[in-house]
Amino acid sequence: MFPRSSALVAGALAKFCFGRMVHLQILIIFIIGVLMFVAYRSRAKESFWIGYVFGLGYFGSTLYWIAESFECVGLEQYGYVAVALLVLYLSVFPALVCFLSRALATTPRNFAIFFPAIWVAMEYIRGFLFTGFPWNLVGYAVSDIPYLPQIADTVGAYGVSLVVVFIVASLHSARTAIYGIASLTAVLLYGFYKQELYDGYITPLQPCLVRIVQPSIALMDKMDPRKLQPNIKKQVELSGISTSFYKGRTLVVWPEAAIVVPLNANPRILEFFGTILTEKEVYLITGNDTIDKQRNIYNSAVVLGPGGCIEKVYNKRHLLPFGEFIPEFLVSLGIKKVTPGLMNFTHGRTSRTVHMKDFEKFNITICYEIAFPGEILDDQWSTWILNITNDSWFKNSDGPTQHLRSARFRAIEEGRAIVRCANNGISCVIDCNGKVLQLLETDEVGHIDTTMPQKWHRTIFSRMKNAPVLLFIALIIAYAFIIRRFGSALNHRT
Repeated sequence: MFPRSSALVAGALAKFCFGRMVHLQILIIFIIGVLMFVAYRSRAKESFWIGYVFGLGYFGSTLYWIAESFECVGLEQYGYVAVALLVLYLSVFPALVCFLSRALATTPRNFAIFFPAIWVAMEYIRGFLFTGFPWNLVGYAVSDIPYLPQIADTVGAYGVSLVVVFIVASLHSARTAIYGIASLTAVLLYGFYKQELYDGYITPLQPCLVRIVQPSIALMDKMDPRKLQPNIKKQVELSGISTSFYKGRTLVVWPEAAIVVPLNANPRILEFFGTILTEKEVYLITGNDTIDKQRNIYNSAVVLGPGGCIEKVYNKRHLLPFGEFIPEFLVSLGIKKVTPGLMNFTHGRTSRTVHMKDFEKFNITICYEIAFPGEILDDQWSTWILNITNDSWFKNSDGPTQHLRSARFRAIEEGRAIVRCANNGISCVIDCNGKVLQLLETDEVGHIDTTMPQKWHRTIFSRMKNAPVLLFIALIIAYAFIIRRFGSALNHRT
């Protein structure tokens, strides 16, 4: 019983690594260390349950905030049931890590080699299985440790997870600790060089002003059709579109679901925007629903040009299960979406890249699409990334902070600055090294002005994605099976 309770408590401490308490991120070493210690000292079958209860603590303490979204739509009695089911599912992954590592390892050294590789393999699998949920990867826990996350531009977030778990695994003995210390030193030196000394950035030729608008409109007000006009008016006032503020190329950005009716099916709203978008170089990007000729409905980002003309529509590709769509076999059982509306959203197929005359190319992502490593760029020569989101579903919880951590890693991986526009979450500007330059906190009403794009560079990760890390993991796992199958014969020969 003691190993299981130790694993549960260790997992629960993860809340302090993924919340707002940045100075407690070092706890991740203790958390993973405890799990490895009790898992190795148990039999393979018992190590499965040790990993499972660890997952209950790890995911339960870091994903509790999802229940807040149910309360926002009057389904609070189901919120924690849904979180419990999600945690029960996600806990299978650390359980499999512990079981496979213990089953394959014949020595503590082998366990220390296999565990990091299998851990990251499971993180990757949960990142795409059943549409994927790559949330709170171990690597994100070190996002605020100086220089350490910078290696993500080469190996990505999964690679950072691999480095962190390997460093913890190396501490099992004095002989192996030197490898972990050497790895950590190399990673920190690389981060220092990149942030303090590297000057190989590309300077864009066509900078533009970007105004990020955070209106902090309550969800119940946003969903009330009687408040559509006041909500739009509030965002127009924060944008300052009708003032003389703007000089030259300008993008005004509104958050996801800023307009809650299909914009392309409402000519009166488009006419209204035509009356305020009168400057030839001023464009508005707004999140709203759109509908096509087949009556499919999309969660979209729409670029409105001078005169209110629709210049570009990006339809969200990676939809949120249960929030934006329900699989058909579950619909037949009477299960409905959490978000308003009876119809499922349709998965988009349009390009994320926006290319307008006299503007640098940039990419758009909507909401938690930003959480998927290697899946947010359609054009290698786009110069920055726009992420619009709502985030008011999660109130003042750890949710928006965790969402921001994912965005910071995408900036490092792709070598591009990110503009993040939230209705009521955390709106900010993130440079291409993952540093937050300007920020509006949760519940804060206002706007941020910035010049985009900033300097950027093409990274190894942006070209090769997760392939190098996956290849390395595959080699380690293959080695594990070889040792398990032929280990005794090899030991006998030596």
